[in-house]
Amino acid sequence: MSTTVKKLQAQLGRRATMIDVGKCRPPDDPSASWFGRVNLGLPGEPWPEHVGRPMLPIAQLNLREAPYVPAALADIALIAVFLGHGALGSDAPNGDGWLLRAYPRLEELTAREQPDGTIRAAPDMVAEGRPIRALPITYRLLERDLPDWDDVPPDLEIPEAIDDEWYDHFGAADGCKLGGWPSLIQSEISWAPYNEHPANPEFVFQLESVAKANFVLLGEAVLYFGRGTGESRDIWTLASQCM
Repeated sequence: MSTTVKKLQAQLGRRATMIDVGKCRPPDDPSASWFGRVNLGLPGEPWPEHVGRPMLPIAQLNLREAPYVPAALADIALIAVFLGHGALGSDAPNGDGWLLRAYPRLEELTAREQPDGTIRAAPDMVAEGRPIRALPITYRLLERDLPDWDDVPPDLEIPEAIDDEWYDHFGAADGCKLGGWPSLIQSEISWAPYNEHPANPEFVFQLESVAKANFVLLGEAVLYFGRGTGESRDIWTLASQCM
């Protein structure tokens, strides 16, 4: 490996936490991380609904369990992700067909029961519409995640020899993860048309298909979650790409 490649890897590398599903025994702690289950919420907080039906619980991510958390999530203790029934609209805002709830403190959360009607997968998004299987999550550290070609900073000069062999030395890790670089399918993420979202979101984590949980997104899709920057930090965004 050339010195130039090593320097670029050191310059572009980002830490990430990989999200592994179903590789441990179910924990007793309701605040533990789960795929296909959300155990906690604020007292009196209603279960989210879409088109008159309870949303599907996709993930409960206890960030205190993660070995690495991106700086943009440093003030968050737990994230809950829900999806509605049906296809996601393009650049739909948080709460419209999908919902992300972020909680800064675990201590203020209480256990909640999953309502009836949430066990079926969203038919326009998940293959075959099979019931999503709840499985526990464990985390592992990825010291250096590297970008796909479309995420290379435009002002970074890349030698032609490395350009031609980019994916021999670089490329974002596939799978569900916190931080790192997004694993792209089409091009760089465009938050809203022409990448002109007023919140100027920053990528914070991604979710992909998890076959053992019966969560198989059509077109091998990847769901990218972003958080607004500056005065828009309370705005969460979702983008997706597929084959």
